[in-house]
Amino acid sequence: MSSTSAELGGLTDSSIDEGFPPPTVGHVDHNTAREQLETIRTLMDRASTYRRALAPAMTSVGLIGTLAGLAAPFVIRDNARSFAFYWLAVGLAGACTAFLLMRRQAFAAGEAFWTPPARRVASALMPALFAGTAVVGPLVNIHQEGAMIAVALPPLWLVLYGCSVHSAGFFMPRGMRLFGWGFVIAGLLSSLAAANPHQIEPSIRMAHAVMTASFGGGHLAYGLYLHWTEKKPTA
Repeated sequence: MSSTSAELGGLTDSSIDEGFPPPTVGHVDHNTAREQLETIRTLMDRASTYRRALAPAMTSVGLIGTLAGLAAPFVIRDNARSFAFYWLAVGLAGACTAFLLMRRQAFAAGEAFWTPPARRVASALMPALFAGTAVVGPLVNIHQEGAMIAVALPPLWLVLYGCSVHSAGFFMPRGMRLFGWGFVIAGLLSSLAAANPHQIEPSIRMAHAVMTASFGGGHLAYGLYLHWTEKKPTA
């Protein structure tokens, strides 16, 4: 019995030595792990900082959207192409303004701006934003003068923008995810209204109103909310 055990033991040891190496710990990418820890630590440390930075950015974007919406009927032609590219320009102006404000605030506080959390937020925002831009060309080229195309664009933009903000909200305060859901719901409601032209006649002016109320008013309301609910530093 002992000899059999010894033989089995010898066979087992030999098999392990020849064909089955002992288990090893998987390779750990220390740089990736360090970056993830730094991201988590930075997000925790800067939650209130992000909130302070968002307030002026959101308010500024809201003002740009609201003023642009009010001025739109007087400064652009009444067709789908003008509507689409006008609001794309407004969105780009708002994004650049928010970027510059948050960058200036970071530098004023003596902090780095393009940190790992900032890169993650940017990467979460981009896919849906690019999708919203990509759909403009095909739709507008098919029906350049059609009011229905202009009315159909705001719901699509709002849903995609809401998804974009919601994705970025996983690296920012919880309120950003709720803010994103607000745009998704607004897009769905405006889509239902556009799908029933017998009750609401589609027009370029109506499309401007939807963008003014949602993009302009939504950002402005959220920016004011952040400003009013910001915790003031104690003396």
